[in-house]
Amino acid sequence: MRFAPTGEQLELGRTAERLLADHARGNPLPPPWDAIPRTLDSELWASLAELGLLGLGVPEQLGGSGGGVADLCVLAERVGSALPTVPFTATATVAAVLAEHADSPGARAALARVLDGSTVAVPAWETFPSDMVPGRRAGSLTFNDTAVDGVLAAVPFGLDAQLVLAFADEGNGPARPFLVEFAEPATARTSVEALDVTEPMASLRLTGAPAEPLPPLGAHTVARVLTVLAAELIGTGRRALEGAVEYAGMRRQFGRPIGSFQAIKHVLADRSVQLDAAWMLVQAAAHAVDGERADAEVAARTALAAAADALEAVTADALQTHGGIGFTWEHTSHVLLRRARARRSLLGSPAHRLDALADRLIGSGRLS
Repeated sequence: MRFAPTGEQLELGRTAERLLADHARGNPLPPPWDAIPRTLDSELWASLAELGLLGLGVPEQLGGSGGGVADLCVLAERVGSALPTVPFTATATVAAVLAEHADSPGARAALARVLDGSTVAVPAWETFPSDMVPGRRAGSLTFNDTAVDGVLAAVPFGLDAQLVLAFADEGNGPARPFLVEFAEPATARTSVEALDVTEPMASLRLTGAPAEPLPPLGAHTVARVLTVLAAELIGTGRRALEGAVEYAGMRRQFGRPIGSFQAIKHVLADRSVQLDAAWMLVQAAAHAVDGERADAEVAARTALAAAADALEAVTADALQTHGGIGFTWEHTSHVLLRRARARRSLLGSPAHRLDALADRLIGSGRLS
């Protein structure tokens, strides 16, 4: 099956590239050593909201911009390449959950604030079920009537967030999703060091923070979240590969570009094929989600496993292609590798991702 982009998707990609390129001219990557961002880029965030890009993939009747997950993945791939200091994929995750539960007045009102950019909403990944995010910190939050208590160790853009999607424990039952409002004095925030310099983190201590319980996440929403995450990874991988290919064509040894040596050109060709194959799986997953097919979650987990593996391989090989210069702070290669390592910490090892995929395949009967 072929997934040729539509005219609207091509224009969406060009619009996103122009916007992100304009932003990048005044915001170098990597940032200065003594000026690593601790908060989001409010100007770019406002631009994304003004263009309706925060509502991409959310139905128009819910206040979004319409479009499907395939369209959202086009934008996520561009954001993953540019790596601006904004919580785009994180906010898309929260928006997907709010849209699923839009019959709740509280969720509907929160969704409107998220889409117009007036409320920064992010997930507390560390509380998510272990089949989505490994190493869940069980018991980090507890729910009591209409409020939650506990400590979140590392929340992306935690200094900016006003709304957080988290899972809290209720007695002996499974953890339940909640929308948690951050307000003083119920929330104490502390910036923490992050491996990924494009995604600032904060530790949050919650004491009676207002919270609204939500129903369990549906398989369709889980598939949507994982697919968009995978698209973002592809974008980061493409930037790493493009930088390595450009450098291999310029850097000369023994009177020849190093890209002419088999030890380099074959590796970069392999990584290109790997990224293309992973992107096709992302597109397949996006169409499965948009079509509300029964195999959407399996397709999403397959795409995520392939995209994460490709990102790890290409960022490591890109850094090696650049040699010693790739390790210096002023070069982009190490930033992309750090993003890959941070996403590995979030999404788990290849073995974990394949185990989660196998569980879904066996549960769906596709291996029987």
